[in-house]
Amino acid sequence: ASDVVKMDFQPKSVSVATGGLSLAVCIGQIVLLKDKKKVFTLDNLGYEAEVGVIHPGGTTAAVGGADGKIHLYSIQGNTLKDEGQTMEAKGPITDMAYSNDGAYLAVIDEKKVATVYTVADGYSVKNDFYGHHAKPVSLAWSPDNEHFATGGMDMMVYIWTVGDADNRIKLPG
Repeated sequence: ASDVVKMDFQPKSVSVATGGLSLAVCIGQIVLLKDKKKVFTLDNLGYEAEVGVIHPGGTTAAVGGADGKIHLYSIQGNTLKDEGQTMEAKGPITDMAYSNDGAYLAVIDEKKVATVYTVADGYSVKNDFYGHHAKPVSLAWSPDNEHFATGGMDMMVYIWTVGDADNRIKLPG
């Protein structure tokens, strides 16, 4: 039971990074964990957090909300600091992930759009990807950092190419 950490509220999303860091997005709060212990909690967010991810470098946490925004927090030691920076997605966020090399953040939303942001360019939009006919709910990156996959309630999986929004492979479910 030493590997179990009890949360105060139901977790919706968990992300892990190097250095023993984990981020749990729970109903109504965000919890930063280090070495399997809660070290910082953010309450009263002003939005409903849905999913959170830690940048592979371990210095930034991105949290997607039901408000259709991605909220950025810096990880400073054992604390999360709201940087006041948000990016607009097309709708409420359903999943998101950093590329393995940390260059991109891919986000999917209830409006059936996948958006890739370029991290080094201040999270500017690299590309929007359209194709799902129902809400996409799952996202994962390829090890090459140039492709990512999304799965949706339309029973489809798409493989997308970061640099070419028109280049996609559709896998029927």
